Amino acid sequence: MRQAAPAAAVWIMSASLAWPDSVASKNKDGNRLFTQGKYQDAEKAYLEAQAAMPGRPEISYNLGNSLIKQQKYAQALQALHQSASKGNPGLKANGWYNAGNALFDMGKFAESAQAYVQALRLNPSDRDAKHNLELALRKVEEQKKAQQDQQKNQKKSEGNQDSRAGQQPQQNSDPQSSRSTPPEGAFTKERALQILDALKNQELAEQRKLLQGQTRGKVSARDW
Repeated sequence: MRQAAPAAAVWIMSASLAWPDSVASKNKDGNRLFTQGKYQDAEKAYLEAQAAMPGRPEISYNLGNSLIKQQKYAQALQALHQSASKGNPGLKANGWYNAGNALFDMGKFAESAQAYVQALRLNPSDRDAKHNLELALRKVEEQKKAQQDQQKNQKKSEGNQDSRAGQQPQQNSDPQSSRSTPPEGAFTKERALQILDALKNQELAEQRKLLQGQTRGKVSARDW
């Protein structure tokens, strides 16, 4: 899975005028250490920058990425959620994407899918997020099937024990009650696919607008 890069010079330059030199320098040091694979040292630099200037989404985002590399997922998610609540759309989208990766590595596939959906809402053309969303949904289905198989085997084992004890297994009077029903408001595969379809339609509409704009530009630029 692609991990979005740290908020490097592109993000810093846009806000550097409002940043104290010490904070920008610490963040820059963190980015350098991150690219060198020194994630613990990068974390320390980002924490120092954050302590000097709390609330900057770029620093929270970078801190979250360094924590993911160290598999400190709970702390990473907290930092990424902070960045996603205050950052610009691009930073928010990358924050949700990386949160999805962290949740996927934790085995929380349904929550991971929800994070990818949030990333796609901000950036519908992100093919990696779409691909990862499909992977997460596939894992959700695999988990559900494994859980159902486990329940069947457990019931079968209990039935065999009852038979050996000379007892008849109790029949379920309501066949519907054995089906797993997702809780109200739960994130389902069907809901995710609906969102994917909507995002595809949105992306196609934006592409049509772009092509129309290019066509109008060519016509108006003709040399008569």
